[in-house]
Amino acid sequence: MNEFKSLMPYAKALELLRSYSKEFSSEIIGVEESIDRVVSKDIFSDIDSPAFDRSAMDGYAIQAKDTFTISEGSYVTLKVIDSITAGTISKTEVSVGETIEVMTGAMIPKGADSVVMQEFTERENETIKVYKKVFPYMHVSRKGEDIRKGDLILKKGTIVAPEHLSLLKSLGIEKINVKKRPRVSIIVTGDELVDRADEASDGKIIDSNSIMLSSLLKKSMCDVSHQIRVSDDQEEILNAIKISKNDSDIILITGGSSFGKKDYLPKIIDNILFHGVTIKPGKPIGFAIQEIPIFIMSGYPVASFVQFYIFVIHYLENIFKTNLLKSVELTFSENYSSELGRVEFVRCILKNNEIYPIRLSGSGVISSISNSSGFILINENIEGVNKGDKYRFYYYL
Repeated sequence: MNEFKSLMPYAKALELLRSYSKEFSSEIIGVEESIDRVVSKDIFSDIDSPAFDRSAMDGYAIQAKDTFTISEGSYVTLKVIDSITAGTISKTEVSVGETIEVMTGAMIPKGADSVVMQEFTERENETIKVYKKVFPYMHVSRKGEDIRKGDLILKKGTIVAPEHLSLLKSLGIEKINVKKRPRVSIIVTGDELVDRADEASDGKIIDSNSIMLSSLLKKSMCDVSHQIRVSDDQEEILNAIKISKNDSDIILITGGSSFGKKDYLPKIIDNILFHGVTIKPGKPIGFAIQEIPIFIMSGYPVASFVQFYIFVIHYLENIFKTNLLKSVELTFSENYSSELGRVEFVRCILKNNEIYPIRLSGSGVISSISNSSGFILINENIEGVNKGDKYRFYYYL
């Protein structure tokens, strides 16, 4: 047999893959360690924010009614009885005709209900002249105006970003529930593969899949357990799988996924759920379950890159219960032909709010992915894209 008897439709392969991808377990970690982790449980605030009424300006805390008589060209005089900065409080209560000087962020003193900005006052020793009328709670950040106790702060499935860390820390939240990081092993196969250029004698090829896949995994919030390179030898491959199973949750194997003389993977890996899918490029993708999932991927860099994005990413999104890829819907810039019966992964760039395809193609043309910034998927039931058609553009990680 030197070709696939039949190809599984892409949608069916995805459905099958998802049915074997169970939600991943969680752990509790410190907020400081949670950047780029997936929140596994809704997070609610235990406090109000701000926790107290505070000044939004540098100025003077007063009773607003003291200024109600001010008209254009007039002023009122108030006695300054204290001065406070952010982080300090006054034990003195503001009464009618009195004021306390406050800096931005300072707690509003008892008795005061507003702040007059410093620019609308004139200080003379222990008194100020106020030239502008204010109203109750003017220039005051009210207690709980940003967040109320019990408010939902971060939803399950949120990927923690720097702004989330600031929010969590400001609310006194020290630990959160996140999804564990899957441990993934990468096994690359091929007699022709070497590490460095000085080893690349006639017929040898530098292994570029290992570094690409390990980087993609790290950007997908996974830990790489092993990076193993083996020759096209059945025993070596099986031994690498055995080693990887000891401390991995997922295995990615590249090379030997088709029907060549030394394409052993379909022959030696049991429980393959699908092998060969209606996609372009990357048709010889396989997926097996042997206690843990095993992705059988192409040895061609572009094909394995595509297979990662349209299979491995979907698996990870399902176990994380989140979206890893950002996307946007835009118009296509030109007519583009595709092959009927295959879902095509089209490498693209964005320019002037339009999607432009990268015309270089093929499973081995690495420049086509390094020169693109994302992709679209063309349905297998159409023969291309027309200029002006709306398509969803997916950004690379």
